Amino acid sequence: MFEIFLFINPIGIYCYDTEILIKEALEELNISSCFHFVPIINSKVIQEDIIRRKKSGQKVNNISQYTIASYQALRSYHAIKFEYGNKKARSYLINLQCAVSNNFNQYSNELGEKVLLDLKINLNRINDTRISNYIDDSIRQDKELAKKFNVRNIPTTIIFNENGNYNGILLEGNLVHDKLISLLNNNGCIKESYCPTNHLHLM
Repeated sequence: MFEIFLFINPIGIYCYDTEILIKEALEELNISSCFHFVPIINSKVIQEDIIRRKKSGQKVNNISQYTIASYQALRSYHAIKFEYGNKKARSYLINLQCAVSNNFNQYSNELGEKVLLDLKINLNRINDTRISNYIDDSIRQDKELAKKFNVRNIPTTIIFNENGNYNGILLEGNLVHDKLISLLNNNGCIKESYCPTNHLHLM
């Protein structure tokens, strides 16, 4: 059983690719896992994703809109998690990322609402001001978790093998399919050919 923490930009281009790669690797190996999505947004995360999009041939035409969309997605995720549970909140992020992965400029308020409605999420429920304190607290807890694990870059993947010695492996940036398969096949043990950024121990 693997416990996986994905520290992601809620609309990040690399984050979507990372999520899909991990999901496919786990399905390929038929491995049981427990996922935790931890969306993080700040000025550094926003700037880095805009640069990555530029390198991939994209251009964000409206930086202000990108920033607003990032924070809206972050708050919507936590609201959905509160009202509907983790599974639907993860589905929301993946569907939103998929919609803007190849071109953020496709984003609009209407697109954001469509993603929600396609998942049968009631907009009034997640926009209710009565849950705003919960959202703020949930965002704060995720920031504290990122600090605890010393997460410096987004995306970052942390994998704990609950059947092993409870050591965690921290992997920054894009993952490579073959190396991820090798890592999971070896129950989280690190071979010489695959040296992650850091090695954690779950306290």
